[in-house]
Amino acid sequence: MKAKRPPTAVVAPDNPAALAISRELGAAGVPVVLAHHHGDGPARHSKYTRLVRVPDLYTDTQAWAEALAQIARELRTEEGVKPFFFPTEDAALLAGNAHHNLLAEHFRFAYATPGVIDAIADKRSLYAAAERADVAVPAHQVITEPGEAAKLAGRDGWIVKPSCRYILDGKGIKTFLSITGGSKAIGGDPAEAARRVVEAGFPVLAQEEIPGPFSDLVSVGLAVGPGGEIIDAFHSRKDCEYPEPYGDGLIVELTADPGITKPTLALLGELGYWGICDVEFKRDARDGRFKLLDANPRAWLWMTLGTLSGHSLAVEALNAAIRAQGSGEQPAVPIQANAGFRRWVSARGTAGFLAKCYDRKRHGATLPARLAVGVATTAAANLAGFGDPTYASLEAWAALFRAARKQTGW
Repeated sequence: MKAKRPPTAVVAPDNPAALAISRELGAAGVPVVLAHHHGDGPARHSKYTRLVRVPDLYTDTQAWAEALAQIARELRTEEGVKPFFFPTEDAALLAGNAHHNLLAEHFRFAYATPGVIDAIADKRSLYAAAERADVAVPAHQVITEPGEAAKLAGRDGWIVKPSCRYILDGKGIKTFLSITGGSKAIGGDPAEAARRVVEAGFPVLAQEEIPGPFSDLVSVGLAVGPGGEIIDAFHSRKDCEYPEPYGDGLIVELTADPGITKPTLALLGELGYWGICDVEFKRDARDGRFKLLDANPRAWLWMTLGTLSGHSLAVEALNAAIRAQGSGEQPAVPIQANAGFRRWVSARGTAGFLAKCYDRKRHGATLPARLAVGVATTAAANLAGFGDPTYASLEAWAALFRAARKQTGW
C-alpha cells in the first residue's frame, strides 16, 4: 500500500546547515528527526524537527552510529520503510562512511556511498580526480611529514590547509577548525603553517592563492541523480565571509552560471558521486579559468538561498532516490519559489563578524547596515517561505545567544 507521506529523514548533527535542510524537507512534507547530543542547536527550535538525543559524534563515533541505527529501527517499525539519512557536516559524512555497514542495514541514502565520500572530503584525491577530468585546480603540494614543510619556504602567495578538515582520532573525530578558530586555511609563512598543521595530525595540501577579487569566488549547488544526470542547480557568489580570511559565506548572492556547471559534472562523474553537493571555484585573474577550491557533498549554510528561489536540491535528491528504488512511496513536494529572494545573509555569522572582524576603513561604513538589512530580509523570507518562526520563544533566543557567545568569544 502506498504511504500517505514521504519517508522520514534523519538529519545529523544540529547546526545552521541542519536548520536549512530541515526546513526544506519539512516544508515539502518530509518528517524530520534531528539527531544531536544537546538541545541548543538552531534546528532544534524548528517546527519541522523532532529532537532525539544521541552520543556526541566527536567523542564516540561507534556509539553515535549505534544510536542512529536504533532511531532508524524504531522509525521502520512505525512506518514500514527505512528512513533516509542526511548528514550536515563533514564529520558526520566521515563517521557515516566508517560505520556504513551498520547504518546501511537500517537507513537509505540520497547520495553515493560508501567510499566516494572519502575521495571528495580529502582534497588530495579530489584534486587528483579533477585533473583526470580536465578540471582546473590551483598549483599545490602535499606535505605529510614535519620535515617536508621546508619545501614551502619562500613560496609567497601560498596558503596552507589540511587535505581533510576532519579525521578519525581513536573513538572520536578531530577537527582542524578547532586549531584555527573556524578558518579553513592558514596564510602567512607557508612552511611554518605546514609544520603546524602536520604536527596537529593533519596531512597538508598547500596551494597557490588564486589572484583576483573576492567577487570571483563562486559556487554551484546541485542535485545529481543516481544515473549521473543533473536534476537541478543554482549558482551563487560570496560577497563577504566569516571568519576572515578563508571562512564561510556571510553574504551570498544568486548569480548566473559563469561556466562552472560543466566542469562540476565532469568532476562528480569522475568520482562516481550523486546526490546534493556544493562545489566552489575561483576565477584566476591571470588566465580567466575557474579553478576548483572545494566540494561539499552534504547540506551547507546557504542551501536556503536555493530553496527559496526554486531549487529544492535535498527534496529532489530524495525523490530521485525513491524513484530509482521503485518503491512507489509518496514523493516530497517542494515549496513555491520566491522570485524576489536573491541574497542570503547569515545571522550568526553577522554577530561574529561584527564582533571580531569588522574594520570601518577596510569594509566601509555601510556594511553593518547592509548586514542588518540582509539578516532581516533573510528572516522575513524564511518566515514567508517556510512558515517556521524558529526563534519565536525565549528558549530559542537563549540558545542563539549561547551559540553566538561561543562563536564570537564574547
